Amino acid sequence: MQETDEELMMRVARKDHEEALVALIEKYRGPLVNHFMRRGVQHEYEDLAQETFVRLYKARKRYRVRAKFRTYLYHIAHRVWVDHVRKSSRKTRRETAFRDEPRPESGDAPDMHGHDVDWALSQLSPPHRDVVVYSVFDQLSHEEIAEIMDIPEGTVKSRLHHALRKLREIFAGEQP
Repeated sequence: MQETDEELMMRVARKDHEEALVALIEKYRGPLVNHFMRRGVQHEYEDLAQETFVRLYKARKRYRVRAKFRTYLYHIAHRVWVDHVRKSSRKTRRETAFRDEPRPESGDAPDMHGHDVDWALSQLSPPHRDVVVYSVFDQLSHEEIAEIMDIPEGTVKSRLHHALRKLREIFAGEQP
């Protein structure tokens, strides 16, 4: 009988069980990499997935089964993402302070060959993009998304509704 993710994590928490940790990493590495890519990370998506597992391991002794393991893991990934955005914005401000190049207009849309989903997602505000990625690509429930993002479930539903409406407008060729 195969162990659940929660049972594997409890083994990691109690005994630093390497096999259990490896099993969790193998199962969730790909989904986390995809998750970070969908959130707009250009090159560091592998690093962010690895950082998520490092933080998971560091927090192993505090782990308690209160929700699905996946929700717990994505909550950690959300914090990794927030930290990445903070660091990136500081770095970008420093870099652009010394740059003389004119910036391209943000409204310039690339050619939408095959409905470029990544580009369309980049047109959403970060909170709207987050709920779409969690819901559509990571297939998390509204309740899980609310817990991960620490917002009410109604806010998740509202953001998802508005985000999907805007994506439909983008794909229809209209100006949202």
